[in-house]
Amino acid sequence: MSGFATWLVAQRARRVVFIAGLFPVPGLGLISAAVVVMTAQVKGPREALLDCVFALIALAGMAWFSGMDVPLLLSSAAISWLLWLALGTIVARTGSLALAAQVAVLVALAGLVVFNLATNDPVAYWAEVLELLYADLATQGIVVTADIEQQARLMSGAIIAGSLTGGMIVLLLGSAWASRVLDGNFGQQFTELRLGYVIGGLAALAGVAGLFGLGLDGALLIFGVAFMFHGIAVVAWWSRRRGWPRGWWIGLCILPVLL
Repeated sequence: MSGFATWLVAQRARRVVFIAGLFPVPGLGLISAAVVVMTAQVKGPREALLDCVFALIALAGMAWFSGMDVPLLLSSAAISWLLWLALGTIVARTGSLALAAQVAVLVALAGLVVFNLATNDPVAYWAEVLELLYADLATQGIVVTADIEQQARLMSGAIIAGSLTGGMIVLLLGSAWASRVLDGNFGQQFTELRLGYVIGGLAALAGVAGLFGLGLDGALLIFGVAFMFHGIAVVAWWSRRRGWPRGWWIGLCILPVLL
C-alpha cells in the first residue's frame, strides 16, 4: 500500500484522475476523498486545493458528457473536498489525528442542528419523503410495512451518522496513506484516538435528555458512530500491546462498513 500511495501522490494528474473519476461512483467516492486528505498532509493544503480545482473542472466535463446534473454534482463535490482538505490540514499542522476526528464529530452535530432548523419540522419533512418513497415502491409491487413516524424521527440522525461513518473511514484511510509516504506514525496516532471531554460531555447530556424523551435520537446515533470508532481505537491499542497478528483489523472494519 505504501508503494501505491507513493505512486499516487507523485503526480498531480494521477491525483486529479482519482479525485474526479471516483467521486460519482458509489462506494469508491471514499477513495476520492481519501486522496484529498492524503495530499493535504503530504503536499500541503495549497497543493490539495489546486488538485480539487482541477478535479472540479474534470468532473464538470464528465458530468456534462454523461448527462448528469452538473450544478448539483459540482456543489456536492466542492463542499465534500473542502471538508476533507480541512481535516487533512488539521492532521498535517497539528500532528493530531484525534483532533481531526473530534472536528468531524462536531461538524456532524452542527449539520444536524442546521438541518433541523432549516426544515423547521424534520419529522414532518421525512414523513412526507418516506410516504412518497413507499408509495412509489408499492406501484412497483414492493409493499413496505413500517412505522413511518418512528422512522422519520431517526432519518436526519441516521443520514448524518452514515455520513460521519464514511467521513471517519476517509480520514483514517487518507491519513494512513500519508503516513506511509512520510514514514509517519499513523498506527500510534490511531491507538491514541480519543474524543475528549467536550464530546463525551455532550454525549452524556444527549443520553440523559433521551431518557426524558426530549427527541435527541438523531444526536445519539451520531455519538454512537463516534464512540464506535473510539472503541475500535481501543481494540487497536490492545492488539499492539498483546502482539496480535497483522491484518486482524480487516475483519473489524466490516462493522462500520455495514453500518
